[in-house]
Amino acid sequence: MLLRPSTYFIQETVNRGLEAISARLDPEMDKRPFFWLNLSPEPKLEHSIWDFGDMCARYVDAYILGRQVTGYNDHLDDESSLRKTLVTCDPYAHPFMATRMLITYVDLYLEESSQERKNQVDDLVKLIRSKMTFEEDYAYYFRQSKGWRSMDQPLGDFMPYPTYPIGGIILALSRYLESTQAPESEDLVNRLCRFVISVSGIFEEGGRYKGHTHSGGILTAIAGILRWAINTGDDETIELMRNAFDWTVKHSSSWGWVPDGLGDEPGSGETCSLMDALHTAILLGRHVDPSYFDIVERYTRNQLIENQFLKPDLAIPQGDFLQRGAVAKALYGSWASWSHPNSLDNCLKGVEGCCLGAGIRACFLAWDSAIEKRDDTVFVHLLFSRNSRYVEVLSYQPYEGLFELIIHDAPKLCVRIPPWVSERDLIVSVDDVQTPMNLSDEYYLELEGMKNGQIISIEYPLRKVEIIETLSEREYKVKWRGDSVVDIIPKGEKYPLYEREWMEKDSAPMDLNQPYVEQKGGPVYW
Repeated sequence: MLLRPSTYFIQETVNRGLEAISARLDPEMDKRPFFWLNLSPEPKLEHSIWDFGDMCARYVDAYILGRQVTGYNDHLDDESSLRKTLVTCDPYAHPFMATRMLITYVDLYLEESSQERKNQVDDLVKLIRSKMTFEEDYAYYFRQSKGWRSMDQPLGDFMPYPTYPIGGIILALSRYLESTQAPESEDLVNRLCRFVISVSGIFEEGGRYKGHTHSGGILTAIAGILRWAINTGDDETIELMRNAFDWTVKHSSSWGWVPDGLGDEPGSGETCSLMDALHTAILLGRHVDPSYFDIVERYTRNQLIENQFLKPDLAIPQGDFLQRGAVAKALYGSWASWSHPNSLDNCLKGVEGCCLGAGIRACFLAWDSAIEKRDDTVFVHLLFSRNSRYVEVLSYQPYEGLFELIIHDAPKLCVRIPPWVSERDLIVSVDDVQTPMNLSDEYYLELEGMKNGQIISIEYPLRKVEIIETLSEREYKVKWRGDSVVDIIPKGEKYPLYEREWMEKDSAPMDLNQPYVEQKGGPVYW
């Protein structure tokens, strides 16, 4: 039996997240979620209005997408309870809830394209339309005074942001319209995109902006408008959203810390912002420039995984608190609502529930985009261990510069090579026989004539470097091993990140088993 490297980082991260969702459901209230994990001064689980339209929607979304990543059918009873609660939620207990519910209703339609589920989406769209203001050829919830520009007045409360909370509506409807015809949805998404682009004042011509990337809805809007522009063939808007994303990346770290407040003060990273950044980079990688997958690889391997709480004892005060055990169980596997580039020191008062759903969705987006069938060619965009109906990828990073591909159904194959690997250092073998290479201009290895059961091996020297990077006027010394950060100096004080000495072994731990064999993908794609 083939030995496999124990590098199923995305799947293991998702499994922990799904367990964390189950741990924050209240058995005394029909499994109503706890939105807030209070950590200090007394650890306890607390209910909130956000338990309903926001948390129920995000957690149903997480179960649907997480199940595809792992191939496991755990937590079905918890998911069933949340689905029942979701349809009773008031989408306008807060306008943001309608957005999250719409995204999950689109999930449900993609999962089972029945008339009943289509009606569920269409009925919510009608309600959303009834709450908006329509002028000329655009629509909106909130609008600043004429002449307002985010670059002039970047921060403050997020409610007045013109993109809040319509970014998620644009994203949901753009995906929905890829799978069905819905005239009212099409009209609404066209109007919302026109408003953001031409009326709202969020973006300058070159895509620059200031403001809250997630809580102000800006990055969500970038991802949604980009998807809309790709679908409608609007090259000018594609370029604007690309520039807006590049502007975001300029203010983020190379390992994936994305500030929520992008403006005149040091920002705090929120997992929800990182999710939106990953979604945008994936869309750009698929449709505009494959080099954006380099960003997806780094952000996923690093900040996305590190933002997950794995050491509750560092975050929860010591003492004989009544709910300490329950909070620790719910915290383990949750994602940070606030983070510094090198620590979770600013997330020790409490943790919101939204980032748990966002973390799982972000993992799904990376996992789902790793392998793509396009026409008659299978593309391997990301070098994470995962199975698919076309090819199984076995990655030895961050231990070794090696990955293997087991062919299922991929006669023509294109595999992205890390940009820091020199062509002259690559060694490619098929069934242990070294073979000539053909690298495309986009730095993809091209292979043809592959047959079921063949094993392709790609070897290269593993990058080991230390780089100085400056964020918010603070320097960080970052130690890289391949695409993974293994150490950052200075360290955080209370909850440091990137204590990854275990990654600095020169050979990958191996396993006789084949975990996650059923994670083949579908039926929900984003």
